[in-house]
Amino acid sequence: LDWSTGVYNPDVEISRDTTTLYASDRDVFLFLVDDHNPIEAGRLPDGSPDLYFRGFYCWNSEVGAKTLGMASFYLRAVCQNRNLWGVEDFQEIKIRHSKYAASRFAHEAAPALTRFANSSPQGFVNGIKAARQQIVARSDEDRADFLRKRGFSKAESGKIIEKVLMEEGRPPESIFDFVQGITRLARDKTQQDARLDMEGRAKKLLDRVG
Repeated sequence: LDWSTGVYNPDVEISRDTTTLYASDRDVFLFLVDDHNPIEAGRLPDGSPDLYFRGFYCWNSEVGAKTLGMASFYLRAVCQNRNLWGVEDFQEIKIRHSKYAASRFAHEAAPALTRFANSSPQGFVNGIKAARQQIVARSDEDRADFLRKRGFSKAESGKIIEKVLMEEGRPPESIFDFVQGITRLARDKTQQDARLDMEGRAKKLLDRVG
């Protein structure tokens, strides 16, 4: 996605600016996205389609107690700072290095990725629709209470509400609004562990929608 224009272009020119290799003699990180098959999950405030894409990343590290693993998810876009935007339905497999780690990865991660690639997105789309419809806050007090009861600090709650105001032009009301604010705040985290923890909390909130 070209953030300066907001234009989605799956055929962007491959260059040094649009690609990155994360690797060393002991570590590797790979990310791929199916950007030619968008999934429409509702409409944005301006009326344009809210597009998501299937993506996954995998990693391996032979340093110390690090792991190998894979994560799959739906996402809205990836920017040239290599941040993933609008991540939903995040699923992760981690495997500790051991004698049979490579075999376990082949037998667990590869089939999981195949299932994700071939599965219908309808469940995900329905979940987004239900989250948009589930109104949980109508006042500033409701918003603060909703977030505080789910473990967010006063400062975090204020920032989440501010992110929704900034991106949606209105305060959060639905579960989906709050999830967007949480994942947007997660992108400001400089440490990957902290970012993934906050994105995981957003996923749990979305998972509770029924």
